[in-house]
Amino acid sequence: MKPGRLPRIETLFSDDDFVAVSKPAGFSTVSERWDKDKKCLIDLLWDEWKKKDPDAPKPHVVHRLDKETTGVILFARNGQAQSSLRKQFMDRTTSKVYLALVEGFPEPAEAELTFHVEENPSRLGSMRIRKQGKECQSSYSLLESYDQHSWVEVRPLTGRTHQVRLTMSQAGSPCSCDPLYGSGKPVLLSDYKRSYSPGRGKQERPLLSRLGLHAFQLTISHPTTGEMMTIESPLPKDLRTSLRQIKRWSKR
Repeated sequence: MKPGRLPRIETLFSDDDFVAVSKPAGFSTVSERWDKDKKCLIDLLWDEWKKKDPDAPKPHVVHRLDKETTGVILFARNGQAQSSLRKQFMDRTTSKVYLALVEGFPEPAEAELTFHVEENPSRLGSMRIRKQGKECQSSYSLLESYDQHSWVEVRPLTGRTHQVRLTMSQAGSPCSCDPLYGSGKPVLLSDYKRSYSPGRGKQERPLLSRLGLHAFQLTISHPTTGEMMTIESPLPKDLRTSLRQIKRWSKR
């Protein structure tokens, strides 16, 4: 996406009650108090709705994803649908599957982790492990391993802030490019392709420089019909490209 150009929001499902969209990286779900002038996802979606109907009501927030996380996210079209969907998240009757490119190799390769977290008062916008905090429970499993990274599936069982990121950090393999719970280092082609050179006088452009985390799948009960629905979001281009190059040049 070119600087200053806003992305088109991909719709995964839509009816009179709610819409599921594929969130792009780089946009907060709602306006952040420290960056109120920047467009957020709900603004982008509302702008698209108003192109079709100038009187379209603002989307209702159901849940949130981190700014750099991509994937499935829901917005309700009315208060009743919002209440029903939010209750499912609070009651933990939803099922969520995340895919993540992580640093190193989680040990063990498959596990269920439970710990307690709270807001970190010494670092704005982050969480910390604390016995007195709220329970955080997730399971993860290794899908593939490469020279310096792994591709994992994570299923959060609770709904805490930064839950998947904290889970993989606790497993010893933080999400790639995570500045809060990992090294924050970008994923470079030169890490895998030893003969790689960006060209004389040029600087290497990272394969991935944002959080390598994708909300792949979400299962909910329809707020009106009660029908169980599973909604999936395909991997975004930057993650697809990164995985393709990593797989090609990995020697594991």
